[in-house]
Amino acid sequence: MRSLTLARSLAMAALIGCGGESTPVGATAPSGDEDAGARAPTPAADAAPGDDAGDDGGGDPARDPNADGPFAYAEKDAQMTVAATSDTVAVHAAYPSGAGPFPLVLLAHGFQLPPEQYYGYLKRLASFGYVAMTVDFPTSLGGNDNPRQAKAIIAAIDWAKTDPSFGSSVDTSAVGTTGHSLGGKLALLAATMDARIKAVIALDPVDGGGPTGCAAPACVNVAALMPSLAIPTAFLGETTDATGSLQACAPAASNYTTFYAKAQTPSLQVTLTGANHMSFLDDVSTCGLTCAFCNPATAPNAQITATARAFMTAFFERHLRSKGAYDAHLTGPTAQARYVTTGQAVIIFK
Repeated sequence: MRSLTLARSLAMAALIGCGGESTPVGATAPSGDEDAGARAPTPAADAAPGDDAGDDGGGDPARDPNADGPFAYAEKDAQMTVAATSDTVAVHAAYPSGAGPFPLVLLAHGFQLPPEQYYGYLKRLASFGYVAMTVDFPTSLGGNDNPRQAKAIIAAIDWAKTDPSFGSSVDTSAVGTTGHSLGGKLALLAATMDARIKAVIALDPVDGGGPTGCAAPACVNVAALMPSLAIPTAFLGETTDATGSLQACAPAASNYTTFYAKAQTPSLQVTLTGANHMSFLDDVSTCGLTCAFCNPATAPNAQITATARAFMTAFFERHLRSKGAYDAHLTGPTAQARYVTTGQAVIIFK
């Protein structure tokens, strides 16, 4: 894992999280080695994506998104060049075995948070037959350039087709994006910029301007763009960090609820009881001082990440593969029994 230095953590004290409270203004050469620790094949690993129960949307039980799927997968690190900005960014991919075609999902990390903290999401998606990648877009404590950052996410769509490990099996005609905090905002912004992105699920997105604030055109008010984004969206969030003694990690004025309020249908909002802004990381125990600035969570980290991975998987199965049976895991009986009845979440949708 990329280490978080003391300097970075102290700088985050001014930010208290990933979004900041400032109100935003304004509307490829592959390289890298295979990961030797790839997941071993399972008996159903070579099944085609459509072989899962419920694929036809007819109401048959869908494969449980709260557990790994049938595909074996490998992982790799690589570098890509963003033609539009000349930035060189690191990517990490988890990709299934088999001929595909496999949908592509791109994940954007939180502000100054390491992509390694989200690999668990990639692995779950890869086990369900997705090529899933983190894109380490550039960030700066001096201010963020949202369009530039979103262009790195978009560039990964074209780069994925060139990768020798999975380029021939990836389907870039219907792409999903996701991200945490600033990354959630950028996942949505990228979707407004590229029509190949067909579905977005954001993890506690924050529509802030960073520790020093920013103005248009570098800082985009993405919540204001939601009425023009005519694709399925979902927003997972928490209210523990809606306020703070210094600066809230995910201020109420710019948190996940502001995106959902302006989103077109279909859209889903899931409030996770007891989570804080950093609960969506794979392992908050290794986060250090950065995570210490947020209000304490009362729900276990493992519970929140398990829930987030399950919703993410079900969401993309429903909206990238049109598997209607996954409605049960998003808003229907399974979701109600597993999360709502137990008090783990509040689910609303439109």
